[in-house]
Formats: sequence, structure tokens, C-alpha cells
Amino acid sequence: MRRLLTLVCLCLTLTVSAQQWYFWIDAYQPAQRDMLHNSRQVMLVNNTLVQPNDFGHSILMDGHSVGNEKVDLANAALHCLFTATQTLESHMEYDRVELIDKSQNTSTNYYARKPLSAQQMHTICTQYAVDAVVVLNQLVLYDIIESFPTEGSYYAYLQAYAQSHWTVYHSATKRTSSFAYADTLLWESQLASTRNNALAQLPSRQDALLYLASEVGSAIAEELTPQWVSVRRYLYENTHPQLQAGLKAFRYQQWQEAIGCWQEVLRGEGDEVIRREVKGKEYKKAAACAAANIAIAYEMLGDYALACDYAQRAIRLFGAWKTAYGRQQQVNIRYYLAQLQARQAGERAL
Repeated sequence: MRRLLTLVCLCLTLTVSAQQWYFWIDAYQPAQRDMLHNSRQVMLVNNTLVQPNDFGHSILMDGHSVGNEKVDLANAALHCLFTATQTLESHMEYDRVELIDKSQNTSTNYYARKPLSAQQMHTICTQYAVDAVVVLNQLVLYDIIESFPTEGSYYAYLQAYAQSHWTVYHSATKRTSSFAYADTLLWESQLASTRNNALAQLPSRQDALLYLASEVGSAIAEELTPQWVSVRRYLYENTHPQLQAGLKAFRYQQWQEAIGCWQEVLRGEGDEVIRREVKGKEYKKAAACAAANIAIAYEMLGDYALACDYAQRAIRLFGAWKTAYGRQQQVNIRYYLAQLQARQAGERAL
């Protein structure tokens, strides 16, 4: 498990009695599509048919259709799957990632998907000794090129669209999950002296669509893979001596000592001078800041249950401020609580 603490520095003065400090940590986030959980060997499978050359390549001129173009997309699915394979390999989450590039689809109807059966996918898992298969069932690519005059020049664009359908099979759970993914890219040219010059600045349709196919593969692989991401964390400070002492300990990564200081704030303990100085509204402010800070410290210790408990306590205590600032901090800590819960789920998957 990685945990990285960078230099703590003053970020922003929020009120005369509360400031925020921030630092960065590396957090392990679960996959957006958590379908390869605990998989170590993954097989990507081509199950597509080649798109007809004359399907989906419109030409517009001055807002009017002037026909269609033929584009060879025989290699589109392979561009998608090769990039997906490389992206999965690059994350080092899997021991082995391989690809069956020859299509397993025996149909002749491009416009109707024919997903592999669970038995077919289980056979692939057994034959190739993999934990899961990721199957591309269909990839549809289409585009529009349009050109028209503007003030003293010509403008042209190429808008490319992709629609894809995928199935993931997990051999251990025998669970099948299917999903669709769509994407689009835009290329533009402008300030060209003639229409032909504007069009010449655009990529060829084939290059654009094959590039988009690769982007789809990369995006799917990213969504299927847990990620290490750098996230910002905030600590609260005001004039309470124990809040200050906790921050000093935290800067030296003395998490338990910092927690002890901030728990004293929540208990209202300390010497008689401190008790007199932090009663009433000032105590409410200090207590909310302390609870929020304790949540961060427990996160650094890897105790996500306690971190979530103190984050929820901080939400309640900031609500007691009865101010716009307090309500805003409730919103901020609810967002942090959601991040905590996601990080807890992610590190359980390690």
C-alpha cells in the first residue's frame, strides 16, 4: 500500500478564526467499471464484424448533404483492442494480458450484435488459463465532414463518432456483465483561403476514425482498471492551542499525537485558561475543525472506518455554526466522505 505525504502549506484564509492547510496523498481508487476484480490474467477477444465501407461517412457543404464517402475500416476493431491491451498492461495490475485478434463472430449481419455465450467465454478462460475475458462485440464508427464560407475565409470540420458494445466474463464468479461506450472527437480548420484548403487541413477520414477507435480502447481499459491518483486533503486551523499543537504533530507525521491533541478539543479539556477562551461559539468552531482533522489523521493511518465516523461528526458540528461558511464546509466534507468511502473500497481490492 502506498501512502505519500507532501509538504503541508497554507492554502487559504477562510475566516478570522479558521484557516485551511492542504497537502497531497496518493490514493488507490477502484475501477470505474469494477468488472475485473481480483483478475490476474485477462484475455481480450475480438467478436466484431467489419463495418461496410459505405456506412456512415456524410459530406455536407454549406449545410446541405452532397453525398457519402467510402472508408475502409477493416482494422478498426484491432486498433481498439490493441490499444486496450497495451493500456491494461501499462498499469501493472495484471500478470498477463493477451488478445484473440481473429473475430469469433460467425454472423454475416453487421447491424445485429451476436455476443458470445457464457459457455463460449468460459471455454476461452479454460483454454487460455485466464481469469476473465473482455469481449468487443461491436464497434460502429461514423463521421461528418462539413465546410462553409465565413467572413473572408472558409471553415471546415470533421466530427467523428464511435459506439461500442462490450461484455466482461469473470471465470471465478461465472458472472457476465455487458455495457456500451460512446465517444466523439472533433477536428477543425479555419481561416483558409479556399474551401479545398480548409478541407485539406483535416485528417483523412480513415486516420481520424482509426484514431478514435484506439481512443475507445484506451478509455475502456482505463475504466476497467483501478487507479493511483493524487488527491488534495485539507486541515483546519484556528486559534485553539490544541488545534495548533495537533497541526505541529501532523506536519511531522505523528498521526496519533495529532489525534490526541484534537480529541482534547472535542472533549473540551485542557487547562482553565483554554476552557475560558474556547467556550460558546468559539468552541463549536474549534470542535468542528478538530473532528475534520481527526478524520484526515485516521485516513493517514489507514483506519477508514474511524475516518468516516469523524468526517460524519464534522459534518454535524459544522452544521452547528449556523453560517454560510459552516454549510459550505458541510458540503466539502460530504464530498471528502465520499472519497474516503471510495478509497476504502479501492484498497480492499489490493
